[in-house]
Amino acid sequence: MPERNALRGAGLPDRQPESGRGGGPAGVFAPGYPEYLTEDGHTRVDLITCTAEAIAARFESDRLKRHQLRSFYDHAKRQLRRLEYGAPFGAVHAEIARLKAFAADRAARSDNAVPQSFKRFIDLNVDALKDEASFRKGFMPHFEAVVAYCARIKD
Repeated sequence: MPERNALRGAGLPDRQPESGRGGGPAGVFAPGYPEYLTEDGHTRVDLITCTAEAIAARFESDRLKRHQLRSFYDHAKRQLRRLEYGAPFGAVHAEIARLKAFAADRAARSDNAVPQSFKRFIDLNVDALKDEASFRKGFMPHFEAVVAYCARIKD
């Protein structure tokens, strides 16, 4: 137990994923998650390492399917591409926010539903977006790392 408290005190999530697809809060999402940037405006390393790995482990134990993960990630990646082509963040932000509605719909389905942990991941991350920097330097690198750690997940 002291190790868990030390991890929480350091702003890191517990490394033991909760089991099941239940709707309770996911143990991998520490209070204040996600805080994307350091005080200097750099991407927080823990979001692309230990936090992303813990979230991926949770998704695997909750039986998220690879195609489900990829459809959400691909949508976010398309919005990043729009920014790169000059679209204003305000226009792109609305499309990113739609991920919450997609996740709610997919979580409520009786067939091929996404786990509640994934819905929570999407909700928390979309809610954390404040500006273009939080999307480019926080949301996308974090999401990309989670997808990379999910390489073992199959359809």
